[in-house]
Amino acid sequence: MRRTILILIATAVLAAAIFYVDFSTLWSALAGLTTTTIILLAVLLFGSALLKSVRWAYYLRAAKLDISWRDGMTTYLAGMAAGAIPGGSWLPARLAQEHGNVRMRQAASGIFVGFVADMIALAVLAATTIFLMHEPRPRLLIPGAALGLATLLIAMGRSERLWYFIDRLLARSRFTRSLLPKEADIHEKVSAVMQAPVIARGVGFSLATTTLAIAILYLLVNGLTFTGVTVLQAFYIHSFSESAATVIPSPGGIGVIDSSMAGLLNSLSIGWVRATFVVLTIRSIDLLFKTVFGSLMLLIFYHRLLREVLQFRRRARRVGRGAWRAWRFSWRFATRRNGAPPDTLPRPVIGSSEQSSQQQASATSDPALPTPTQA
Repeated sequence: MRRTILILIATAVLAAAIFYVDFSTLWSALAGLTTTTIILLAVLLFGSALLKSVRWAYYLRAAKLDISWRDGMTTYLAGMAAGAIPGGSWLPARLAQEHGNVRMRQAASGIFVGFVADMIALAVLAATTIFLMHEPRPRLLIPGAALGLATLLIAMGRSERLWYFIDRLLARSRFTRSLLPKEADIHEKVSAVMQAPVIARGVGFSLATTTLAIAILYLLVNGLTFTGVTVLQAFYIHSFSESAATVIPSPGGIGVIDSSMAGLLNSLSIGWVRATFVVLTIRSIDLLFKTVFGSLMLLIFYHRLLREVLQFRRRARRVGRGAWRAWRFSWRFATRRNGAPPDTLPRPVIGSSEQSSQQQASATSDPALPTPTQA
């Protein structure tokens, strides 16, 4: 399992560098920003990562897991290394297993409540900005669907009967059967975080982290376009795009967020080309920061884990070579005791049973006596 973590991180780094990060667009965007904007952007990125790590540690402790605040925060910061690939959000839950008696399935309750809190916060912001900006009312369907899904997940977490009903419902399909948890204690941990105080604090954390993300969007849009956006428009663009990503299936929500954000920027009198340029810049900065900063945190706080993975492969090679040498020594020792040459292996006699019997007879007969053919 530890070797899987190393493979996962390497895959995330390659995916971020090859598929998701547009380096030419990133360098052009950074060249067009002022030094003050770049410094503010870096402060916001580090502040957002730190705040999200505190939120993750709170979720783990709210699930009554035996983990400290420091360890909970480091698991999230190091888990950011896999943020460029779908399913990379599970790495913090796996790293939490390196601390005490925490299991990955138990730490997954933090992902569950975090998803619910994010949906509620984003849906409320999206609906509020739609009303304030007098946008078309059909757009309320997106935040409404997000709130409905969040309500269903809360009911699942609090009701054991509904949990197992949906569990049996999903077990009927072979596509979702493998995703279902097999352990019974996962619902216990989920129900512990599906309480009103925990969800309320989680929504507060989500509102704070969303505000930092909107500040990043505001800086980049106003720094890379002539038209720019207002603060209210930045809230609307980000919250609506993220809400759409929570209700529309997409790996990591990248395609939905990018297309929604580009379309909303274009509706605000920003051309498609410039809107696409801004969206690619935001995505590249976000994924590159997560991959590089997360990998650095992983090397700092979990260097023993990586060293054990690498040393395991070296030990496996040494054990293989030692086993081969031991086998050769034991074979030579056994053959020398029997008087055979040490480097010759016994070879089976290939032939019919008559040839074998004749060979045995000739070997046991007296060489002084003539054979029937000689007589």
